[in-house]
Amino acid sequence: MKFLGSVRAYSAHEDPAAAACNFISLVIGWNGPFYPVYLIALAGRSIGAAALLTMLATPCFLAIPWLARRSSCAGRLGLPLVGTLNTLWCTKLLGSATAMGLFLLPCIALATLLFRRRERGWLVLAVAVPLAAGLIPGAMFDPPLIALSPTASARVASLNIGSVATLTVLLTLQFAGLLRRLEIR
Repeated sequence: MKFLGSVRAYSAHEDPAAAACNFISLVIGWNGPFYPVYLIALAGRSIGAAALLTMLATPCFLAIPWLARRSSCAGRLGLPLVGTLNTLWCTKLLGSATAMGLFLLPCIALATLLFRRRERGWLVLAVAVPLAAGLIPGAMFDPPLIALSPTASARVASLNIGSVATLTVLLTLQFAGLLRRLEIR
């Protein structure tokens, strides 16, 4: 219970959008270490240690609440940008056939939800980066750094599609809750 209290305190923020951003970044960061395990289970032990390369952005996701404490805007900008860079990196690692690029969709959604009207310049930047990344042809990411069989790529693609859907549900729940809290005020 003490650990959960520490996590709540770490993710708390007086700006409700930053608090939602912090929670989402921690969920993504906590899931980072499990992704290599899923990869090994789906693609085989042969990818072994190389699968750990998918975790490189984990510390960045976990640092978003720290960044938000220094600047709410920087924290909110950091999440879609780190998510975009992580998506590009993992797409190069695993190849375009793994549907990794779909993770750009939650990055775009986050970018549109995290900024206020008066922060239009930051919103444009936060949206433009994942949109531009989505325009990069899949062939630019192939051949991948980690060679997967077509069957393994299809399995990983199924995992990624489910993960994007789950992340989208999490975003929706966070921002629906935020809207409800604002409605009550």
